[in-house]
Amino acid sequence: MAANPKAVHNSIKPGRWVRSTCKMCLHSCTNLIHVTEDGIINTVEGDPTNPSNRGKLCPKGNSAIMRHYDPNRFKQPLKRTNPEKGPNVDPKWQPISWDEAFDIVAGKLKEALADDPRRIIPSLEDFQKMNIWVWPLAFGNFNFFQSGGTMCGGAYHPVNGYIHSAFAAANDAKYCNFWVNDGTGDGFSSHLHAAAQSYWVANARVDRGMKCVTVEPRLSISGAKSEEWVPIRPATDRHFALSLCHVMVSERWCDFAFLRRDTNAPYLVGPDGYFVRNAAGKVYVWDETVGQAKLWDDPTLGKLALEGSYTVEGKACKPAFQRFRDILAECSPEAMEKITTVPAATVRRLAKQLYDAAEIARDSKIEIDGRILPLRPAAYNYYRGAQGHKLGFQTNHAFKMVNFLLGNIDAPGGHMGVTLDDQWVEHGHIEPGENGMIKPTPHQLGPVPPFSWPPQTFHLMDYFPVGVHPPHLNLEVFMNPEKYGLEFRPDTMVVCHSNPLWAMQGPREKWFEFMRSMKFIVVSDIIPTETTQWADVILPSHDVFESWNMTMIEPPHTEGMCMRQPAVPPLYDTKSEEEIFTELADRLGVLDSYNQVLNFALGFVNKPELMLQPGIRYTDKEIARRKGLLWNGQDLDWYMEHGHAVTERRNDKWYRPWEGLRLHFYIEDMLKQRDDLRAKMDAAGVPYRDTWAWDDYQPLPTTRLDPVHEEPPEYDLYGIFFKDIQLNFGESLSNPWIQDIVYRDPVHIAFMLNPQTAAKKGLKATDILKVESPYGRIYGRLGLSEGWHPDTLGVSNSLSRAKGKLGGVKHAGGHFNDLLPYDLRNTDGVTGQPETVCKLRITRLDDWPQFLKDGGSVYDLVDEIALPGKGRKH
Repeated sequence: MAANPKAVHNSIKPGRWVRSTCKMCLHSCTNLIHVTEDGIINTVEGDPTNPSNRGKLCPKGNSAIMRHYDPNRFKQPLKRTNPEKGPNVDPKWQPISWDEAFDIVAGKLKEALADDPRRIIPSLEDFQKMNIWVWPLAFGNFNFFQSGGTMCGGAYHPVNGYIHSAFAAANDAKYCNFWVNDGTGDGFSSHLHAAAQSYWVANARVDRGMKCVTVEPRLSISGAKSEEWVPIRPATDRHFALSLCHVMVSERWCDFAFLRRDTNAPYLVGPDGYFVRNAAGKVYVWDETVGQAKLWDDPTLGKLALEGSYTVEGKACKPAFQRFRDILAECSPEAMEKITTVPAATVRRLAKQLYDAAEIARDSKIEIDGRILPLRPAAYNYYRGAQGHKLGFQTNHAFKMVNFLLGNIDAPGGHMGVTLDDQWVEHGHIEPGENGMIKPTPHQLGPVPPFSWPPQTFHLMDYFPVGVHPPHLNLEVFMNPEKYGLEFRPDTMVVCHSNPLWAMQGPREKWFEFMRSMKFIVVSDIIPTETTQWADVILPSHDVFESWNMTMIEPPHTEGMCMRQPAVPPLYDTKSEEEIFTELADRLGVLDSYNQVLNFALGFVNKPELMLQPGIRYTDKEIARRKGLLWNGQDLDWYMEHGHAVTERRNDKWYRPWEGLRLHFYIEDMLKQRDDLRAKMDAAGVPYRDTWAWDDYQPLPTTRLDPVHEEPPEYDLYGIFFKDIQLNFGESLSNPWIQDIVYRDPVHIAFMLNPQTAAKKGLKATDILKVESPYGRIYGRLGLSEGWHPDTLGVSNSLSRAKGKLGGVKHAGGHFNDLLPYDLRNTDGVTGQPETVCKLRITRLDDWPQFLKDGGSVYDLVDEIALPGKGRKH
């Protein structure tokens, strides 16, 4: 027998390095892909030349190899031969040619378009390719069945559009010295460019001694690594922020100069909530120096009043700041403690720490690129866990108010607006609006449909003029079509890199009914998912190592295009998403329209020589090339050499890009949008107009409780779901490397509860639980940890897996989304943000329900891994 060949470590095998960009989450860390001489990808590393991720990748980025070589990948177009559909029903796939696949799909789509384009319901969710997102606009379709941008940031993105005219927000790690995280893992484990931000934040802590405080119901990675963890009752973060504001205003721990100079806080507000204007529409302020009202732009203005009551133009009025102070009168830390459980003393201490760290008292300045700027190195950061609630707009606004009082909006060390994609280097994101304020841009993800009665969208987007699409309402309307006056029903679904059956909140069984109502479903994806098993045709796409792209996706601290290029030829008979959707557009007769939509969506209209022309099908490579040219004028060969055009963000675009304009401390547009929508509903006679959520539209945040707190008393716990970096933004558990990390961590294989709460309920670690909300139920094993708020049961995202036949993914006892509401009562009337917390009751069971008894469950791992609160078996 021949001797075994000598083992050679992958990293020293000869080969070549290819510069590219990761796609294991929605962001865009650039990477280096090593391809051996025999054409095998054997390692992926971060690109050290990129100032964003600086050579770092998260575990998901490294594990992209396993996605590429996944034996379960779709290898050619497939046609369903089993007419029966349902969870775990074998589609009995039959391989077909691309021509046959396109013939089938185009034929079904043509039939729907000819009858009523609203019959088509798209779920297109590749966040790195917005050119695919906008495909339905080519035939005027605004239906929407994907969760991207909504469950995580349905209210977050519009509020950032009002405050910063930006898509996202982050604290400035370059200069921040006191960083508060509320309901987010920014800088530690999640959200914006996780690998990159972790590096920036770690450096800030090592180099400057930046202090971190995490406010969250669980001891997350952020909480564990912070100087302080502040446990908080779920869905009360707005009240916590308002209690901070109460202390800061009461103690005069505010940047009053900033409020007077750079915001609309001095603008006078009348009894109707609108600014007081003269006949020409100009807003009044009160000049304390002379004791009289003047117009906001009067060149003789002295010191502007922020407080007091006045009469102007015959109207009683107050400065916007005074209106906020009036709200804060009921927000003392002692009063809010009854809601949040955060001790009043903790709130008062944190308020003082924020004020001191912001260096307001000595009005610190810093010179950057010849500009003298206010230095405000303390900031309040947040994301989905804190803001994903029924009153999402008000909640986001409350967090911004803490930063307004600190004077740190877009200031060095402060709370910064983060753009989605600047498209070209010189593109600024600020435009002047009326009365000296910045122009608000709440629609950060593109155009929204106009008002219509009857509704022209199945998810009622016609009635959310400020919002991000609320896809969970597809189920509400499906279950109650007559109530909402729909004159159509979608029955033809187009899916691309989206898994709505896993991502949507509401009971799976009802979503199954929705899917069964579809006459035809086409899915373009890489691997099997909960949604692909319902498809009639699979159009397999290239993976990240086989395709082209050029992208900039909400990077904090940096800007510039990141190029993706093929490292190896396609392994299988797959195509790029551009080739698939351009082919379909051509066959449907909408190619010219699609190219024109892309010209606007990708910014090519700003450089006419780059505009896509009628009658031409453009490849992924050509679209990537044009996006690169638009950014900095460099052609594709330059990007292939350099891999990216990323630089640190230009300081004039990062720090106070709105200089000379005023920010929306008081969002009067809430009242305009409310009254305009109400007038349209009244004129059209919309039958449910009187029960619409008009009170959700507020120009300032209030203390109103979210309805989750009003569930029946037998639901005595709050339920939250959580993710760590390896589960961030999908593309996760079917990957064996990710699965190995997740299933070795005890918090991801059990329902987590505080041991004191468990003791009161007579529960112990490893008990089998039935967990019920007013909307659904799930099952699981109990784990115990002191790192949980006593009122809270935590469910890892890894446990939201129903029993199925997806390769390698262990099922659990149901899906957390089954516990969440999908109705209008729990939907923000302003933005469409759904409630992401629920009330629960738990029951100990003696045994598993029958459907969980036959193996393959994540809970089988309890014999291998020590559950929290339970000793490890030896």
